[in-house]
Amino acid sequence: MTTQPLPADVAADALGTARASGASLEEARALGELGTALLAAGRTSEGRYLCRRAAGLADRLGERDVADAALAALGFGLAQFEELDGQWRAALLAGGDETEHFLSPAVARSAESYRTGRSSDDAFRITGSTVVELACGYVVVKFLGPFVEAFAKKLGERLGETTATAIGRLRLLRHHKHGRVELDVLTPDAPPTTLVLPADFDDVARLAAIELDVGADGIRGAELHWDAASGRWRQAEGGRTDG
Repeated sequence: MTTQPLPADVAADALGTARASGASLEEARALGELGTALLAAGRTSEGRYLCRRAAGLADRLGERDVADAALAALGFGLAQFEELDGQWRAALLAGGDETEHFLSPAVARSAESYRTGRSSDDAFRITGSTVVELACGYVVVKFLGPFVEAFAKKLGERLGETTATAIGRLRLLRHHKHGRVELDVLTPDAPPTTLVLPADFDDVARLAAIELDVGADGIRGAELHWDAASGRWRQAEGGRTDG
């Protein structure tokens, strides 16, 4: 029996096709469909981020029906959106609820936090003191751009998964106190593989990351740092430091 592709996979393929052909309207539509599919699958932060992108692009194109569909997925009507002034519309589309904040890397990396992308850290809600900010899946694109999808595509090929599934394995941790940025890859049957991103995350480092086999022995579950001199990702001496 042939397995039908999941809605998110169909929309992700349509998004890639639209971008390759430069079809902005189709890109906006696919962004909205992908965001809606991820919302239905419980990947809430990713879904809201993509629906906002869809609504913003459709609004710039003057495509009311596409903008309306994306805003509806966010629980917001087009008529309400159009009543807002430019500042409030920009604020709505900018979002801010796609990432979560934690008091420590350990809490951010808990099984529950990594599963849902949400915080149950009551101490943070009381103090409001952000130590680590967590972005999941497609939200990582907001910080690292197209590299994320290229990385996930290669990861999916190695794991026998679609890009939409593989990108759901990515978690970005931004440490507010010392500026450290870590990309965690949730590898099967192992702790996360962590790439500690250099301040200058240039094209050479990005390409080497895309080509990195995170499932290989000595890499899977390790903390990796970029060695610009050798042009390679290397294990941290003495093991993981976990920020």
